[in-house]
Amino acid sequence: MDTDFENAKKLVEETIKKLGLDPATTRAHSTDVQTAWTLKRGSASVLVTVTFHPDEDETYLRVASPVVTLPADKAKHGALCRHLLELNAGGLANAAFGLVADRVVVVSERPIEGLGGAEVEQTVKHLAAVADTFDDRLEKEFGASKV
Repeated sequence: MDTDFENAKKLVEETIKKLGLDPATTRAHSTDVQTAWTLKRGSASVLVTVTFHPDEDETYLRVASPVVTLPADKAKHGALCRHLLELNAGGLANAAFGLVADRVVVVSERPIEGLGGAEVEQTVKHLAAVADTFDDRLEKEFGASKV
């Protein structure tokens, strides 16, 4: 197995312990090429994934958090998506909004080369804070539903 993949998993598990959680009970799934953990930070759920891509011979850390479900009123989808793109371009550091099916998510992903525990912790905390900040705003402004 790829050493970088194993080292990245250890970094994530050390971070989870530092956050006061048990990596074994937060592990969502694990295969030979991917391990994921689901964490709760405030009102936000955070999915932390380490994935080895054999075709690239590269391992990635991906942190994602669902924010809201698209509004029932489809006429508001365009305005919401425009707003999210403006937020992405307007200085949303180390994260980006996107869509997965009908859910708005916030994600951060990077290759694990040079990754340290402090960065893993900061990324988890940052994504949770962004999700927690914007769920209320998007619900109020666009009629989106909190996840």
